Amino acid sequence: MVRNKYFTTGLGIYISYFMLGMALILLSSNMEFVTKQLNTDVAGITFLISIEGIVRSASVYISGRLSDKFGRKQILCLSPVFEIVFLFGIPFVHDYKMAVLLSAFAGLSHAFVDSSSYPSLMECFPETPGTATVIVKAFIAIGGIMLPIIIAFFVNRNMFYGNTFFLIAIMYLINSLFLFTRKFPKPNQAEVSEDGKILNEKNFISEPVLKKEGLTIIIIGFTSNAIYTAFQIWMPTYGQNILGMSQVDSLKLITYYSIGSLVSVFILAKLLQKTVKPVLVLVIYPIIGIISLILVLLIRTEIVTTIGFTLIGLSSAGVLQMAQTTMGELFWKNKGATMGMVSTAGGIASAVVPALTGIILKYYGILHVFYFIMIIFVVGISCAIFTKIRYDKVIASN
Repeated sequence: MVRNKYFTTGLGIYISYFMLGMALILLSSNMEFVTKQLNTDVAGITFLISIEGIVRSASVYISGRLSDKFGRKQILCLSPVFEIVFLFGIPFVHDYKMAVLLSAFAGLSHAFVDSSSYPSLMECFPETPGTATVIVKAFIAIGGIMLPIIIAFFVNRNMFYGNTFFLIAIMYLINSLFLFTRKFPKPNQAEVSEDGKILNEKNFISEPVLKKEGLTIIIIGFTSNAIYTAFQIWMPTYGQNILGMSQVDSLKLITYYSIGSLVSVFILAKLLQKTVKPVLVLVIYPIIGIISLILVLLIRTEIVTTIGFTLIGLSSAGVLQMAQTTMGELFWKNKGATMGMVSTAGGIASAVVPALTGIILKYYGILHVFYFIMIIFVVGISCAIFTKIRYDKVIASN
């Protein structure tokens, strides 16, 4: 991977996701400051987060089509422009309607980076597309781990909370200039090695059908992100309400979940370089996840919950990326658009699931939230099995 001629291009893309890992949780991590500044409440901030998800979902397919037509580099380099507007704007705005508009800019930015980055990584590293895309998850996780440290640095020195936003904006600017100087492969074209071998060629027995395996992969895009989003939100509540953990201790469940995610990325990166195909991960990982969740719900102890949530973090990391990769493999002639559909589904999940699970919690309790997550697991597993069957019928095994 390091010797690849597009290595620095891939590195720039990964750095983009490192910063995205921070940007995605900026508002929730600074909720106390932003709430006072905008004279709103927690619901108001969660709505801003939802706006980002809605705009991201609505625009990622279009931006994917644009990246197919005009090139990945152009679309990817536009992403930081929208993000910088958001990052420099939020710390100074006091009008809530203006904050909604700025959140929409963030959504556009995230749509542009998704629709251009995943296809770019598959085109930059055609011999190991699964490994190339799953590493994205590691950089997002590292960004999420680093953000609290950066926030603490400024807060502990009684410095303006907006300094965190400004620092990330500067990082976006530097990385965009770096990416602008990088070379990108031509979109949706076969990559040829030095000996003339077509690296991303698949031996298709029959033509893939978007309304069959394409649709189930899109659904997996929804279920995988729905599971990830739901656990991130409700693990601490489960720890407090069911196990009687303190708020501080319950937040550690998110840390264990993140550790599991990071471990998973390294495991997948190694396995995908060998014989394991991304489509197989789509089946195995959700099965591990639902078994772990069942054990957590049946054996309600702190140690089992900690181990269970760690395993769920491990089994949920990379599923969305594997869905993206599988979609790109099957419909490689229109990677930007078809992979954009998967991102759209994931974005819809991140916008809908917080509100829906919040309603379930209000009327039925935290256990029913996790029962609902089990249903999502079942849907995801069913779609993954169908996708695997179709994949084996469409693509000949080597």
